[in-house]
Amino acid sequence: MADTVTLLQLRTWARQLSDTENDPNISDTELTALANRHRSELRDRLVDAGPADYFASTSQITTAAGTIPYAVPADFRNLVEVYVREDSAGQVRRLLPMPEGTRANYKAPTQVYTVDVEYIAIEAELTTDGSTLDAVSGWAELIANLMARDVMTKRESDPSVVMSNIARLEARITTRSRKRDRAPKRTVDLDDVNADRWPYQRASSALACYRLRAGNLELYESFVTYP
Repeated sequence: MADTVTLLQLRTWARQLSDTENDPNISDTELTALANRHRSELRDRLVDAGPADYFASTSQITTAAGTIPYAVPADFRNLVEVYVREDSAGQVRRLLPMPEGTRANYKAPTQVYTVDVEYIAIEAELTTDGSTLDAVSGWAELIANLMARDVMTKRESDPSVVMSNIARLEARITTRSRKRDRAPKRTVDLDDVNADRWPYQRASSALACYRLRAGNLELYESFVTYP
């Protein structure tokens, strides 16, 4: 269940923490910019703490014969996984990145494939008082404290209290975010996990690998084929 916080609430919270509720020199515009900056910082911390799948979005690419590059989504931040659909029943096969220095071994797709791209998206900015963010587990408190720290630094006041809050909250993120996936741990046969014989595995589709380059996801078949 989402724990939403509005931009207005964040600005009010930051003013209270920095004791600037009535300071005309601290504008809403300035606080909004700080809120968006530190919201992105919090997002990066949560994504890096993992698991990445928790934040993943999915976009679909349909290839065209002879075409290698395909634009990534406009809100693309970083890649999680790439899968090619093997049949109409929904079976997928994971594509791995092209090994460094092997571009000459691959060619453009010769067929039409459906490819699922799992990626971490950039969140839209907070723009109006009612704009909301998901403050799951109360982590929006870090944003408010970071905003207050910047305001207090600008005013040359002592930010030690909010700095203590920031250190506590950053430690909490590191500790708690690792516990998102609490599924039972099982023994895994690593031979099965690595049995995909990439890049020349026998599969119904001939798509071999991908490369992320210059804002595009490049998709390739191999020049080598196996019966």
